Amino acid sequence: MPAVFEPALDELAASEQRVLGPRSFRDYVTTHDLDATRTARYISVDSLANLAPGLREAGVMVLRTGSAPNGTGTAFLLVDGPNGVTDFFLQDADLFDDLEPGPVPSTVEQAQLLNFSVLPSLSETSLVNLGLASGALSHALDLDTTGALAPPATGRSTFTFDCRPHSDIDATVTHRSGQVETDTLFVERRDGEPTLFVVEAKTGPRATLATHKLVYPILAVADSVPSDIEIVPVYLRCRQTDDTITFDVAECSFPDPRMRVPGVDELEVVRSSVVELDVPGA
Repeated sequence: MPAVFEPALDELAASEQRVLGPRSFRDYVTTHDLDATRTARYISVDSLANLAPGLREAGVMVLRTGSAPNGTGTAFLLVDGPNGVTDFFLQDADLFDDLEPGPVPSTVEQAQLLNFSVLPSLSETSLVNLGLASGALSHALDLDTTGALAPPATGRSTFTFDCRPHSDIDATVTHRSGQVETDTLFVERRDGEPTLFVVEAKTGPRATLATHKLVYPILAVADSVPSDIEIVPVYLRCRQTDDTITFDVAECSFPDPRMRVPGVDELEVVRSSVVELDVPGA
């Protein structure tokens, strides 16, 4: 039996095009009699390690594009970018390995963080909330507000929006009524201006992040954000050891989707920092 994406890669190569799809993943699997029952495992890729080996070897990215326009279930898209898969992932090693960790400024009373030390380990949501409550994120992002930030918004819903698979590809693709999860949204002032921060958080050892994990939430909400409010993507990696919690923070830039449809690869990191927090009882 061929690897899951082998027929699609063959078709992409024969077409001499840079993009294949969108098309129904379920119908594709049935047509080629492939053993791939868990759609999300193959087309909802959040790290380079989770990209199918055949795609990595071919330098081709897969993107989930919501409901299939013709067919059943969820659609997928293959993208043969000019730089392989490099443009579709942020590499933690490049962003953080050479940075010296710094402490979180003592602007929050340690007693206010005691609730985060009750459990032996914290969930991803709790670690993000700790980053907000401790002042770690306000420090890393140079916000006007120092110390604790207000509780953020989180959510998961279905959205329709246009995107470009790569900035070198002129055609746009419609993400149709597909699920998009937003880890954290919050508005704070920076240099006196209200700014919307869109955060994608991960826990565990340093790894990689697929750029569309930040791009999709931005595209999903952009039309609802007033034009005078800047949208800033943030990649947050939270790592917990016995006595310390480390926040790797990468502030990114992304062309304003309210002005034009950007490519998924146009997410860029503008600055990175590493801050460490000692939590009572951690």
